[in-house]
Amino acid sequence: MERDETFQKRMRQAESEVAREFGALDPELVRREFARVADDLMRTATVTDFVPVLVHRHVRDNLRSVATATAAAT
Repeated sequence: MERDETFQKRMRQAESEVAREFGALDPELVRREFARVADDLMRTATVTDFVPVLVHRHVRDNLRSVATATAAAT
C-alpha cells in the first residue's frame, strides 16, 4: 500500500514523541518497534487514516512494558 507524505510525516511525528517519552531506551529499539507494528497493521488495513495513532499507542504500551521489566530487573 502506498504511503503518502502526510502519512510519513504523521508516523515520524508519532515516533519522535515516543522516543522523547522513552529517552532512556535505545532509539533504534523505538524505530524497529515502530516499523514492526506499522508493517503488521498496514498488512491488513483497508483504511490507513488511523494507523499512525494506533501504532503510537501500541508501541507506547510495548515500550512501557519493556521499561517496567527493565526497572524491575535492576
